[in-house]
Amino acid sequence: MIFMRNLNFNFQGQQVNRDLSENQQQVHSDKLLAFLKEKGGNHVSHLIFLQDKQQFWSSDQSVLIMYKQIFNKFVVLGDPIGDEAHFGRAIKEFNEYCKWKKAKPVFYQVTPQYMQLYHDGGYRFVKLGEEAVIKINQFTLEGKKAGKFRNTMSKFSRSGFSFSVAEPPHSQMLIAEIQEVSNSWLGSQKEKGFSVVSFCQNYISHFPIALLRDDSGQITAFATLADDYKQTLSIDLMRKTESSLPGAMDMLFLSIFEWAKNNQFQVCSLGMAPLSNVGDGQDSFMAEKMIRQVYRYGNKKYNFKGLKEYKSKFATDWEPKYLAYKKSFLPVIFLQLIVLINRKRQLQEKAIMKSNGMFIKKVFRKLDF
Repeated sequence: MIFMRNLNFNFQGQQVNRDLSENQQQVHSDKLLAFLKEKGGNHVSHLIFLQDKQQFWSSDQSVLIMYKQIFNKFVVLGDPIGDEAHFGRAIKEFNEYCKWKKAKPVFYQVTPQYMQLYHDGGYRFVKLGEEAVIKINQFTLEGKKAGKFRNTMSKFSRSGFSFSVAEPPHSQMLIAEIQEVSNSWLGSQKEKGFSVVSFCQNYISHFPIALLRDDSGQITAFATLADDYKQTLSIDLMRKTESSLPGAMDMLFLSIFEWAKNNQFQVCSLGMAPLSNVGDGQDSFMAEKMIRQVYRYGNKKYNFKGLKEYKSKFATDWEPKYLAYKKSFLPVIFLQLIVLINRKRQLQEKAIMKSNGMFIKKVFRKLDF
């Protein structure tokens, strides 16, 4: 009975982000924030505030699993959030919920820490890439190795640039300024979703914003700063103007690291380097070796290598992230993930399904076994 009540609760809760009024969404966001502050989050928990994901709560409300549906998959972003002692039970309940909904569960960007729990739940694993992290106590601007960093900061300081962090609530004037920066950075590109943050005023309103201004006071680069409430800071949405000086993002990052150190953070995350060190080893799984070929041939379009090299300038550690999945045809899962990340929010999902009817869905179901 408890499980059925939980299924019913979560079935109703799936609609929460789309059907709540603006005031109700604020109350809901406040409850989520209180939960994260009490329990602590993870490297992607802040993305719950994009309000583009559905929520599954464990039967005792101690664990939150955020996910999004793509065809016949319920794709979870990151590990469960909440009381770690109940993660195993929460994963089991989510598995049962997926069976009830006739969907296959997939966990995207999970950490090695909870692999045994996924393994016990019948999941397989494939490496997705690595998260670049900086141990703040190891960050320094002193010594020969940091010479280039000092030169960068000196150059921008001499040119009249200034760094600051704006705490929420943010004024409409500030939001409009960073919107201009974001538009300049995007150009003809389209926003992504799910595991990739997009510019959304409601989302940005939850976080401090790191700002780099030129000598005239104009914002040339910014980044939102997300807290997991376990002394880890994530540099989240980061953008600069098309006309910004070379090294502007370096200056912004270096200033953020100093700010994080002064605010007692222990770790700073720079986000994922997709497909980094996947399938490199002689004994790597065949699936990972296949993904390695995607890295090689997809590098021209997505610049995986350039992203890894840039983050390597700062990272002190690299933390592996994995895909946990039930028995399925892996290429189909990756195709579905690509669609999920590259489509924009719920309206696009409806448009895709409407324009393609049930044909694509049937194809994916037949291919996936």
